[in-house]
Amino acid sequence: MGMSEAEIIALIREMACEPAPGVSVPIGDDAALFEFAGGSVLLTVDSVYEGVHFTLVDFGYSDVGWKAVAAGVSDIAAMGGEPACVLLSLGFGAAPELADVRSLVAGVLEMASSCNCALIGGDVCHSGAGLALTVTVAGTPPAGGAVLRSGAHPGDVIGVTGELGASGAGLFVLGEKSDELRSRYPGLVEAHLRPRPRVLAGGLLAAAGVTAMEDVSDGLAPDLGHICDESRVGCEVEAALVPMSEEVLGLAAEVGRDPLEWALGGGEDYELLFTAHPGHFDTAVNALALHGIPAARLGTVTGDKRDRAIVTPTGREELRGTPYEHF
Repeated sequence: MGMSEAEIIALIREMACEPAPGVSVPIGDDAALFEFAGGSVLLTVDSVYEGVHFTLVDFGYSDVGWKAVAAGVSDIAAMGGEPACVLLSLGFGAAPELADVRSLVAGVLEMASSCNCALIGGDVCHSGAGLALTVTVAGTPPAGGAVLRSGAHPGDVIGVTGELGASGAGLFVLGEKSDELRSRYPGLVEAHLRPRPRVLAGGLLAAAGVTAMEDVSDGLAPDLGHICDESRVGCEVEAALVPMSEEVLGLAAEVGRDPLEWALGGGEDYELLFTAHPGHFDTAVNALALHGIPAARLGTVTGDKRDRAIVTPTGREELRGTPYEHF
């Protein structure tokens, strides 16, 4: 027999353990009480639904919990902030088994604790469409103020942390339903199931004075487009500079795909895309390097807001990438 609502809440309360720093009233009351340092709070909310964002064939319950929290944490990191606490709303299509709830909550707590983020409350209810999670993450902005999408200027250098396309390539591997292929590309599968938000990098980039920033959740092309829209600028990206791993390149060669498609439109890499004044770009990259975080130059911000271009070996083309569209 599955668990009741009260049993699920009791289990979450037990697994969340002792109140974390900042938690004055933990799980168990009508609302939590959290003491934020400073006067401003960053807030973001994300939802994931079975059959839309994941299937329980490809994802374990702990993977679902991890990824749901990671998406919100990455939004805080993209503004240079520090995540502080998490609220979690769970919807189950049927009364869940103890092992499944324990695994789901373990994934939530594992991701949250990796960035010193406390689970402080939430809700449990019945869902008419399978497993659903809604995660609200609150955090504190950096000392100099949150880094927005709207601060890029013509002449700024465009950069990105890490490598792109791994999550999209991992989704491709999962879609092939081949255990053999999955066993040969474990890093890509891991990148899709358990992305790692760049919290430290976000703070370092904010401190280095980057002018605009966003996490790569939809793909390089649409996310850079968001910065261009909000900053009212254009951009030019050099295809040869887009960083991709050997696994991404190897899989693309094997299956006859263009790896750039995964980088431009695959999404869910949760790397940080940023712009910086030419005189500050190297400072930002060096600050990241001191902490072992790679970053690469991608191109330049341009003055014409209609200009969204990528330079390839065959010429200059429109920068395109097709993100997931809900409707």
